[in-house]
Amino acid sequence: MIIIIGSSEEYHAKYVLEKLQREGSAAKYFDSRKYPIFSWSPDGAQDYIILDDEKVYLKDIVGIYWRWYYGVTFSTTEIVQREKVSALESMLCSLESLSWNSLQAVELHRKKGLQSKIMHDNGIRIPKTTVTNDKDMLEKFYLENDKNVIFKPVRGGAYTKKLTDDDLLRKESLKNCPCQLQECIDGVDIRVYAFETGEIFAGEILAKSLDFRADRNAKINKHKLPENIEKDCLKVLKLLNLKYSGIDIRLKKNGEYVFIEANPAPMFIHFENVTGFEITNTLIKNLKGNR
Repeated sequence: MIIIIGSSEEYHAKYVLEKLQREGSAAKYFDSRKYPIFSWSPDGAQDYIILDDEKVYLKDIVGIYWRWYYGVTFSTTEIVQREKVSALESMLCSLESLSWNSLQAVELHRKKGLQSKIMHDNGIRIPKTTVTNDKDMLEKFYLENDKNVIFKPVRGGAYTKKLTDDDLLRKESLKNCPCQLQECIDGVDIRVYAFETGEIFAGEILAKSLDFRADRNAKINKHKLPENIEKDCLKVLKLLNLKYSGIDIRLKKNGEYVFIEANPAPMFIHFENVTGFEITNTLIKNLKGNR
């Protein structure tokens, strides 16, 4: 049995589940908004979760595709909410070895500043970065980087934007919400799909917008990474406890590759359709344990 964390509302989750079913593989959604009946114990002997009225024993799960975790719908009291979250997420964490990717890896990505620090401390070239809610630091960082700075959420959920002089006029609002600042790396976007099993698929994204996700007409070309950058991609997986990832890199005009971040639940269908890379098949092969 393969479990898809998500629902038919999310395109990638639906795409992978339907492909598995066409191949004759047993697969089910796990939608956390429909809080399941389950039983979990440290020895794991009789652990199970009920999905779509079917009891699925955890020992029969061979792989988990983590695409979209909706969290736990708020309960009537705070203590019940805490207990529901703690019980469910304890079980999910116990399945880390089967999960592409794990809850722990997803949580680390939600702390983008920490992800950047881990890469930096281990010799991965990243942009100059700071996370702050101090208006003076914002201005200092902006000027030190010749006003060539971008800002984006610490957790995610919004597009990257260029910091401007006008933004400095509104810097008092920073005290209400921290943000992540980075030097703007001028160059070409490279998206890499890397698997711990060694498969690496890279594409050059030619977009008209600063954040390539905002340009639906962006052109994608296959890109051959140098061997040392391929090794760095696999190193990033290990550092961030990832089995696979959509890694964002910027290629500078001087040929330097700068790592931006590593996504634990990346979108890939459009990229695959344009390039012909077999990302879905590689993911499914790994979910089935055929490594």
